[in-house]
Amino acid sequence: MKDKTRPGCGHWIGSERRHCREADGIRRYMPGHRCPLHTPSALQGKPEPQPGPGWPIYRQEEPQ
Repeated sequence: MKDKTRPGCGHWIGSERRHCREADGIRRYMPGHRCPLHTPSALQGKPEPQPGPGWPIYRQEEPQ
């Protein structure tokens, strides 16, 4: 039985008149939960953005 609390891909597939609802590899984006096939970049035919550098180099930790 599928877990009802687990989000599924919310991309609307117009030609099939349904939501995708894939549950594997889901990530949250501005338009909602998306599977790897329906991320904003994938829908535009672009590669996924690479993760940024993280903690900026100019930022120092506070002395203790």
